[in-house]
Amino acid sequence: MSTKNYFQMLLTSALWGSSFLLMKYALNELDPFQIAFYRIFIGMTFINILKIEKIKISKKDHGLISLVGFLWMSLPFYLFAESEQTITSSLAGLVNGSTPIFISLFAVLFFKQKISNIKKIYLTTGFAGIYILSFGFKAADVYLSKGLLLALLASISYGFAANFVQPLISTYGALVTLRMALRYASVFSFILFIVNSEFLMPTPGGSLIYMLILGIGGSGIAFLSFYSLIDDVGAIFGSITVYIIPIFSVIFGYIFLQETTTISQISGVSLIISSAYLFTKTVD
Repeated sequence: MSTKNYFQMLLTSALWGSSFLLMKYALNELDPFQIAFYRIFIGMTFINILKIEKIKISKKDHGLISLVGFLWMSLPFYLFAESEQTITSSLAGLVNGSTPIFISLFAVLFFKQKISNIKKIYLTTGFAGIYILSFGFKAADVYLSKGLLLALLASISYGFAANFVQPLISTYGALVTLRMALRYASVFSFILFIVNSEFLMPTPGGSLIYMLILGIGGSGIAFLSFYSLIDDVGAIFGSITVYIIPIFSVIFGYIFLQETTTISQISGVSLIISSAYLFTKTVD
């Protein structure tokens, strides 16, 4: 990878890692449906300002891009914001670290990726890490907190959508794919917004600055940087970005909100990330 690619990786990780802190701040004024919509709409507006070549997209790929918009933006953005009403921003970021394991799992289950026995072991240890992250070093509790469950569902959604992205980027380019995904995501999030919430604008003295950073940075620049990275180095090396996000979320949560992270949570996400990394690095 080039120096530019490493910069893209750190920039994307920092922006996405900070998004958990920014959502926590925004919740003081907005509800999760409002946060998801404004974040996506601002990001879409920013990306559409850029000069982008018009490319004809097939009907089938329109369907796939709309699915990416819903599963990688509309749904998980809402779920993470909702989860942070009951869990810390640091923990939400740590749960996000499970995304690569779900990417690998869905590649095997639904996209017929053949894997070796050693990769099956890495998948198993990855889910052992999710168990430790969820329950610690003790027997599983029947009760799993709502916030933790919602964050896990968001990561599952990311994992499924990620398997569609690379072929679309290879065909249409990062910018075109992102532009269309954000357009579809804006429509889906607006529908969820008007059905489930009330119309409330972010205010200058409240959540506006957080939503602008989330929208332009997290939903615009970060996605564009990540898609470009995937286009340059492929999904396997590009996925390293996701491994770094929990580090930034924990650092930001500690510095700005004095949030603490338990040993079991750190252990769980470390096992998840190392398992996912070894899975992607192992040649069948």
